[in-house]
Amino acid sequence: MSRTRLAAVLAIFVLSGAAGLMYEIVWSRQLVLVFGNTTQAVSAILTGFFGGLAIGAAVGGRIADRVRSPLRMYGILELVLVVVVLVTPITFRLIHEVYRSIYPALEGTPWLALVRLVLAVLALAPATVLMGATFPSLTRHLSGSSELRQAFGRLYAANTLGAILGTLAAGLVLIELLGLRGALAVGAACSAVAGVAALWLARGESGERSAPRAWPSSARPIVPTEVVRPATSEVRLALLIAFVSGLTSLGYQVTWTRLLASGTGNTTYVFTVILAVFLAGIAIGATIYNVIGPRLRDPIRVLALTQMVVAALAVIGLVAVLGQAEALRPGRPLETLGSLIGSTVLVVLPVTIVLGIAFPTAAALLRDEASQAGTESGSLLAANTTGAIIGSLLVPFVLMPILGSPTIVVVLALTNAILGTALALVARPRASVAVLAGLVTIAFVSVIALKPGLVRQPNEAFIASRNGQLFASTEDEIASVQSGQIGATPELWVAGTSMTLLTVDAKLMPILPLIARPQSERALVVAFGMGTAFRSALTAGLRPDVVELVPSVPEMFGYYYEDAAQVLANPAGRIIVTDGRNHLELTDERFDVIVTDPPPPIESSGASVISSLEYYQAGRDHLTPTGVMMQWVPYGSPEKEFKDHIRTFAAVFPNVEVIKGAGGYGVY
Repeated sequence: MSRTRLAAVLAIFVLSGAAGLMYEIVWSRQLVLVFGNTTQAVSAILTGFFGGLAIGAAVGGRIADRVRSPLRMYGILELVLVVVVLVTPITFRLIHEVYRSIYPALEGTPWLALVRLVLAVLALAPATVLMGATFPSLTRHLSGSSELRQAFGRLYAANTLGAILGTLAAGLVLIELLGLRGALAVGAACSAVAGVAALWLARGESGERSAPRAWPSSARPIVPTEVVRPATSEVRLALLIAFVSGLTSLGYQVTWTRLLASGTGNTTYVFTVILAVFLAGIAIGATIYNVIGPRLRDPIRVLALTQMVVAALAVIGLVAVLGQAEALRPGRPLETLGSLIGSTVLVVLPVTIVLGIAFPTAAALLRDEASQAGTESGSLLAANTTGAIIGSLLVPFVLMPILGSPTIVVVLALTNAILGTALALVARPRASVAVLAGLVTIAFVSVIALKPGLVRQPNEAFIASRNGQLFASTEDEIASVQSGQIGATPELWVAGTSMTLLTVDAKLMPILPLIARPQSERALVVAFGMGTAFRSALTAGLRPDVVELVPSVPEMFGYYYEDAAQVLANPAGRIIVTDGRNHLELTDERFDVIVTDPPPPIESSGASVISSLEYYQAGRDHLTPTGVMMQWVPYGSPEKEFKDHIRTFAAVFPNVEVIKGAGGYGVY
């Protein structure tokens, strides 16, 4: 294959990778509006997305080995994908209506999680199965003129480069300028260009199915005879490594996002920055592999080394993160973003570079037969994606509530170190030095884990640095939560951001609507905080439901009020742990009073969804005829954003009164 043709194929796959990440970001945001922003809902979305990719890779790889032109197959896949993508808004609306009709009957039951999973799979599978089949089809095409390991490494690097571009474009530019549908259209355009270009390149291909190529001895890697193993055992080992790599990679990504986002206010840009740096490291690592891969004598030894290095770098990065607790505190936007980028590059980039080397190295263990390139590469990708699915479920649901984010990094690092040591043991001849290095790595990680006070939440370190008092600290599937005080004022921190103070402003939130409507009975309070508004509503004789996204927040109630147990035992009140905007939209109840106290800062991802036009419209639709909606708007945002917030509220509720808070922290 000529250099020009190879460059064209790789450029096509860069476009494909960019489109894929645009789809993932846009669809995730759209479906979060359908299912809510709970971890269960997000996990259902990720499972639907990655599950489709895994199925597409496994099935598509087998088909690619049987078609006459894998490149033409790729082009057709991309063009069919365009059609599916363009109809997803209709599909999502149908899914929304089905979920809306089911929600009231299953609210609060485990069956609702199953419904979300089924609907997410139905919504995403048609597109993601097609996307998953693209990689093995191009791998099969390139393996007709190069080794499988070279084809896999080149495509992996190109696709990841595209993913970086798609992440930055969608997360930072396109959605803000064009909206979700506009960003989706740009992604569809990229897929269309990739599909048409692939069909154009395939037009001159022979109608005969590609024959397996025979490589000259000079083109094969030089492998000593004692290193040769049965092909099937190497393939199984490659699949195992790909699976563990996917599991630990997603585990690191989820955990690092939790740790690095602590104190930044969890703005919508945080995830984009971390994901972009993560993908950049993968792309750099894959590029390095493309340079050194053809010269690798024993891939298993290299894989053993990469696992050990990942373990060591992950723990070193953890220590660095916890040492940057002060730098990651909220400040001016550019300062916070700069600290986030710097910390992410320091912590995430080195590990992901090595991970980027490891995954294509595993492909070097596959049978280098062009006739099976699609099946082999598809199986490897499916194993990796399956590991990613399990990692995305295991870490937030099981490990975080039990261990906490810092300890999870240590557990993942130990997993890598143990795998690296095991690989060194099975190498032939046995890599004694590598085994010793693995044992040293395991010991190093264990010492870090056992050192008192080192493995703790960044916000705990911040409170200690200010000579503050920590009442309690916990972590659940949504966020880390701390109760304590710095100085004389008790505070509540969620994801490292101070949520609220014990002020008269919060006490008045459910009281002010009663001045206008004294006969009010049913109330909805969105966001629990310290529990002040909920407690005040009960004291005023209302029957409030309070909706809180973070399960651990209500558990801190007793640290702020001595009568917390009696308040919680009051049958007139009810605490619902779910997404507030989603619950308000889907419930069939009507309320006399709706109180919203969004978490700061106002531009955070959590606050934006309960300060939007759609949220206010849902509030209007769920008020009784004489009902009142009260929105707290905190100070601290730029003047234009502050005024836009009030204008948005007034666009839904023409009769608006703005009252300055008694504590000077914001307005009602």
